[in-house]
Amino acid sequence: MERRILVTWSAAAIVLTAFTWYSAGSVTHGFVAYYGAARLLATGQLGPMAYDDSWFGHYVQTVTGSNVVEIFTPNPPTMALMAWPIAMVSPATARTAWLCASLASIATAALVLLRLRSRDGQPVSPVLVLVMLLAPAVFANLRIGQGYLIIAGFFTAAAMFLIRKDDGLAGVVLGLSLGLKLAGLGLFILLIARRRWRAVAVAAGVAGFLAIAITPWIEPMMWFEFPLRVREFVARPSGSVTAYQSTLGLFRHLCIADPTWSPAPPGDCAAAAFAVPTLLIAIALLASVAVAIRTRGNDACVIAAGVCLSELSLPAAAESHFALLAIPLALVPMETWLFVLVSALLLAPLEYTAETFTTGWMALLAYPRLYATWLLWGLSMRGLWRNPPLPAGP
Repeated sequence: MERRILVTWSAAAIVLTAFTWYSAGSVTHGFVAYYGAARLLATGQLGPMAYDDSWFGHYVQTVTGSNVVEIFTPNPPTMALMAWPIAMVSPATARTAWLCASLASIATAALVLLRLRSRDGQPVSPVLVLVMLLAPAVFANLRIGQGYLIIAGFFTAAAMFLIRKDDGLAGVVLGLSLGLKLAGLGLFILLIARRRWRAVAVAAGVAGFLAIAITPWIEPMMWFEFPLRVREFVARPSGSVTAYQSTLGLFRHLCIADPTWSPAPPGDCAAAAFAVPTLLIAIALLASVAVAIRTRGNDACVIAAGVCLSELSLPAAAESHFALLAIPLALVPMETWLFVLVSALLLAPLEYTAETFTTGWMALLAYPRLYATWLLWGLSMRGLWRNPPLPAGP
């Protein structure tokens, strides 16, 4: 890799390290959800009450000695395993360790992705490095201690192993992502379409093992409560807030009036608010499967499409979730003008978009991260479609 790229990566890593040091002493929402859930698991108290937002919020305040409020919904019980190794140290120490792990994860992931891009014959520029590492989504994770830099590390490891045809290890890291955060379902489905059976089997096995392994240490009724609370979470009026950069959030904001979250929508189309996003994502998934089956090679674009589908399927995607888009940004070939457009959508400060354009049709300007995700998915599909089709059978 060129020296200028390594210098740029080092400079960005220094900036992130300084920001991590500055953020480590704070108590914020985000990390306390992982810490609180892990603490409940470590002390044998994790059960359905964790899905009671009021109860869990009070518990978090008790164990952190702060007035910060957080919720465990809509996470699976296995999410508690993410911070379990640091559950019994002080909140401040645990947060510092968590942020250091997050920083190491995204910095290492960026290096791996840049090497994969370089080996694929695509140009690697300092601007790409800066967009990957200094995007607002990365800072959001480090500021509040969300877990998506760690998940990005899992996704990147899966990408590296899949491209190397080491499907067993790819399945392990993808299974961890699926099991801990239900992240990566889109990629899992595309691996089925590509008949990467070893990766599929190992991923399913690892995710299933995590679910089985945690069950004796929690109240088993939590598994029955989980899907009910997810459904309830998706139906909450707060899903219309523009901070949630999701397809469902966009259509709800445009179609359903709410005095707090969408006081002046341009339409009254509640049925379409749920039906249209579901239809769009289903079409994108089916199209991705069809193209993945039709074409050969180009694992990078399959992975990129899977990451985008995993992101698009989220009913509530906040800023921190979009750190995962560093993966398709690095792996998908695109012209310079498209790179500039995608980068602008990933870098645009949400305080000038999501927090500004909240009424009428102007709300269409509030969703830059969502548009970046759909655009990257489309570019992934284009990259796949340009590959030779599989030969016809006898």
